[in-house]
Amino acid sequence: MKTLCCMLLLLVSSVAASPVGDLTLVGQGRMSWLFWELYQARFYSESGHYQPGQYPQALSLRYQRNIDSDDLITATVEEWQRLGVEWKREWPGQLAKIWPSVRTNDELVLRVDEDGTSRFYFNWQLMGSMGDPDFAPAFLAIWFSSDSRNPGLTRQLKGG
Repeated sequence: MKTLCCMLLLLVSSVAASPVGDLTLVGQGRMSWLFWELYQARFYSESGHYQPGQYPQALSLRYQRNIDSDDLITATVEEWQRLGVEWKREWPGQLAKIWPSVRTNDELVLRVDEDGTSRFYFNWQLMGSMGDPDFAPAFLAIWFSSDSRNPGLTRQLKGG
């Protein structure tokens, strides 16, 4: 009985520590560029449906290539500019303090909490947060905008 209780406690604590443990998978897909798969994406929400601005939500990216953190930040800013998303000049510098370079099979997760705080996890370890509630909608627009770079992936992530 004692062993069963310990196993249950470990299971509960591992779910509580997971940035997606209390959320439901909405959709998933892959992002490729030319012949290379860049990452596998999964989107989670509390309701199990895509509802913009209804938090908590999480977006998980499991990378299939090595990418330098500066390149991740540059690509993020370029997408904001391409989409016409309003973004704040301090965000790239804040991201530079949080995001590491990624290697094949590394996972970066954004979890947006009820209060709009964005928390980044790298391989399931909390790396840092962005307290600005304007950040999450701007960042998620890269995947969920009607003009996203990959409309098929957007549909998949939304559960369609």
